[in-house]
Amino acid sequence: MKRRTAVRAALAVCATIGLTLAGPVADAAARSAPQVVRVSAQTGKDSAKAKSARARCPHGTRVISGGASIEGGTAGQAPNATAQVVLTRLEPVAHGSGHYFEAAAHEDGNGFGGQWRLKVYAVCGRLPGLVYLMQRGTPGSPPSDAQTVNCPAGKVALGTGGRIDGGDGKVFLTEIGLQDAFTFANAYEAEGGFAGRWRVTAFAVCGDQPPGYAVEMPAQLQGNSASPKSSLVACPNPAQRIVGTGVGNGGQQNQVIPTAVFPSAALNEATTRAAEDETGLAGPWDTDQFLVCVD
Repeated sequence: MKRRTAVRAALAVCATIGLTLAGPVADAAARSAPQVVRVSAQTGKDSAKAKSARARCPHGTRVISGGASIEGGTAGQAPNATAQVVLTRLEPVAHGSGHYFEAAAHEDGNGFGGQWRLKVYAVCGRLPGLVYLMQRGTPGSPPSDAQTVNCPAGKVALGTGGRIDGGDGKVFLTEIGLQDAFTFANAYEAEGGFAGRWRVTAFAVCGDQPPGYAVEMPAQLQGNSASPKSSLVACPNPAQRIVGTGVGNGGQQNQVIPTAVFPSAALNEATTRAAEDETGLAGPWDTDQFLVCVD
């Protein structure tokens, strides 16, 4: 499948401020899917400048993919809402002591006076042959950057992720996506730019090819400039499960900001959300969705 480059920027990975973490929650509806389960965690809802959270995999399982959702964090009302909080980290983490998916978000460069919450999701399981890879960019101050991670020969991409180091709320993730044998992460500076140094890191979870494996990019063309936009997508075969997700801003550079990407508890659907930046976008736009479907 052909990769569609998406772009948008506004954030940096920062120290966690004012967090109240709920413990990881195993979503019961996913337990019926053999070898795979979704877990979740969330921060408190307040006006802290930056937040992060980890969804930890159950004992004996390994992280495959994950996602996050910013709840609140927009100004104005639809169809003219704008994103005021941006995603800066969506990272699968594999340690000998445990596996988890970590997400972080930050208010944009102009701040946000309202309350918001960050939810993080991890898809965990016992799929064979999992390996964890990353590709770091070079620190600098470019208007945008993208990094790609190639899976080893004989492995396929199951999960993706991205992280911004530096940026002070003025650089953010615009796309984390994947294809059969690689993953990628894109980031942009906000329209006002960022004078400091930052870099983007792309992550990949690769493994042996599961039965029925396919990477899908379901089209959700909406043909208007309404903001925010939300999409609910599923695998073409309703009997399949989703083990990996990704999102892009439809190639709108730094004018559309993804604010959510996560699979449902039953792992049969995935949600993505995005909103325009503070200056808005006059033309029509849509988001890109990436699904990894397996039997």
